[in-house]
Amino acid sequence: MSYIFQSSDFSDFIVSGPPEGIEDFSPSSVDPGHICLLTPKGEINYKEYSIKEDLTILEGSYQLHEPVTIYGQGHSHLLEMHFNLTNEEIQYENKTLKRQVAPALSGNITYLSAEENKAKIAFNGGLAYQTFDVHFPFSFFSAYEGESKSMDTFLTKLHKSTSNTLSPKDVKVNPKIYSTIQAIKKCAFEGLTKRIFLESKIYELVAFVHEISVGSEVSLRLNSSDEERIRYAATLIRENLNKPFTIVELARAVGINQNKLKIGFKLVFGTTVFSYLQETRMQIARELLLETDLSIQHIGRLSGYNSMSNFSIAFKQIHGYSPKILRSKA
Repeated sequence: MSYIFQSSDFSDFIVSGPPEGIEDFSPSSVDPGHICLLTPKGEINYKEYSIKEDLTILEGSYQLHEPVTIYGQGHSHLLEMHFNLTNEEIQYENKTLKRQVAPALSGNITYLSAEENKAKIAFNGGLAYQTFDVHFPFSFFSAYEGESKSMDTFLTKLHKSTSNTLSPKDVKVNPKIYSTIQAIKKCAFEGLTKRIFLESKIYELVAFVHEISVGSEVSLRLNSSDEERIRYAATLIRENLNKPFTIVELARAVGINQNKLKIGFKLVFGTTVFSYLQETRMQIARELLLETDLSIQHIGRLSGYNSMSNFSIAFKQIHGYSPKILRSKA
């Protein structure tokens, strides 16, 4: 049986700081704040920090032993960019969404009116969930009016206080989105420099989500089975970075024709199969360079490159600097 509680009950479970054995979940500056909820069914951690007035970042981490359902209700409108960073779907319901889950590794930009700013979120037991949200001031997107069809549709409904989403379909977390979120989480700057850096990364995320929302306007129709196969193709790419599939092999492995795979992949992830492979390789390579003592040559081989020259060129194309320069600054 699931454990159910209202968000207003959180105060019963709040502790000051993370519990023993859990990595510090609090940022070091820019109006930091964190809440750790110790519930009878597990632990819920929130890290929130403000960039400037009404522009805030909220990270969530859920470690639950048994199913938990949370009912939440806000007292005003909500304008947010939200991502499920977990390889599992999250049961999520509000009046704006036609479906009842937040799919794995997906997100969107959503506006909820004050009357409809309420939701039910359910988590399964035995799984670790990660979420990442950005809350915006009401006027944040106004400067983009008249720039694109998808943005104008979103803004028109927003100005009428009609709950809606920027993208008609869930935005899949591609390597660019994932890399930007990780850069935000691992930001080591302080003070004003940190604030400027985080704000610039938020704009990057908005750009990437908008890019995919524009792509969703393309006429190709993908049914749920097609999307599932394409998401599986992305999984196969990530699991075989050092021995990548050809398009023919990948299409055969997931049971879809090559044309639908190539066009559908662009629709779902906002990038091509090859670019997804390269961006994923280089993101993992960057993490290995910063977080391990493995040699650059070894990391290059793990990334699928026998030639260090080719690895360095590919890395620089994605990150703007060579692996050697990054390692020297680590």
